Amino acid sequence: MQGSLSAALADAHDINYADFSTSYARHPGSHLHRDGRIDRAIIDLPALPYNGVFRSRVARREIAAIAEETRALAAARRVPVAWRVTLTTPPATTAGLEAAGWALRERTPVMAVALDGVSRPAPPPGVRVEEVGAGALADWSRVVAVGFGCPEEYVDGPAGYDRDVGLPGQTPLRRFLAWHGDDPAAASALLPGPPGSRLGGIFCVATLEPWRGQGLGALLTGVAMHAARDGGATTAVLQASQMGQPVYRRLGFAIVGHIGEHQPG
Repeated sequence: MQGSLSAALADAHDINYADFSTSYARHPGSHLHRDGRIDRAIIDLPALPYNGVFRSRVARREIAAIAEETRALAAARRVPVAWRVTLTTPPATTAGLEAAGWALRERTPVMAVALDGVSRPAPPPGVRVEEVGAGALADWSRVVAVGFGCPEEYVDGPAGYDRDVGLPGQTPLRRFLAWHGDDPAAASALLPGPPGSRLGGIFCVATLEPWRGQGLGALLTGVAMHAARDGGATTAVLQASQMGQPVYRRLGFAIVGHIGEHQPG
């Protein structure tokens, strides 16, 4: 897959991205606003990936007021916040955000791959992979939180939010965990796209430091790809970190766009 997504797949990606990114706002006391114009979540964890606007379709004249309201909601909880300009965001949004004092801080590549011919990868010796049930959810949460840079003492917070997102089997979200012997080592997740889209969104690909460089990130991405194909998806999408891009390219993913992350000054 090269260059760009179709309009339908780009819209499916943005819905899938917003569905996942706002899911932590199911935690009691969180702010969640989803009305077709903006998808916004503000939670009590100081985790930028789960705070802010994740999808928007508003006129430029409305941006300043929504941006100020979003900033105030985040300030009240003392959490960082961003407004994401995604694949289907109206082009005037960027200029509106800049005029409101929200500068572009990050451009995250969106990568996609066709899933025809994908098979479930075999783990290396000493590694086993499982789909996470309720009993291993805390282990999965720790791998993701620490793998993305959270300190150990911070992990209990995300773990509680993961329970509120929905226990395994209660929502469409599927989680995967690789064990290196008796130690949880790497993780990934799959969230199917909107009905009929045949899209699978891959999230939370993380490997703990002691096991990096052993191909576990590629393994867990491949597991999620296979699960997506097995569930009827024909395209997998993800948002790639700089570290992950070479791994995803080797799996056939190509950049099809970017998400611009704007933050208030």
